[in-house]
Amino acid sequence: VIAPMATIQIKTPFPDQATPLVKDAIALETKLVRDSLAATNERVAALTQELHVTEHDVLAGTVVRTETNELPLLDLEGELAIRRSLEDALRSLTSLELCG
Repeated sequence: VIAPMATIQIKTPFPDQATPLVKDAIALETKLVRDSLAATNERVAALTQELHVTEHDVLAGTVVRTETNELPLLDLEGELAIRRSLEDALRSLTSLELCG
């Protein structure tokens, strides 16, 4: 469910300079989040292959934990949480609309 759009305001005595700066900052942040997401997806793929598990099994909690797989499994769970956060950030960034 997408929330209705809200307007935020930035006050500046230099609007001609601020607008391109804000656009560039949003573009740079979007690139950084996309790059981080790609790296995280690579790490998730490597860990699922190493552990011979699926993401679904990990998220469902059905993977049998052993002394051997505990640390990589914790790492994978962390990467999945990071990915969710990055996906949320990317959705937020790509929905931004600079008005004015």
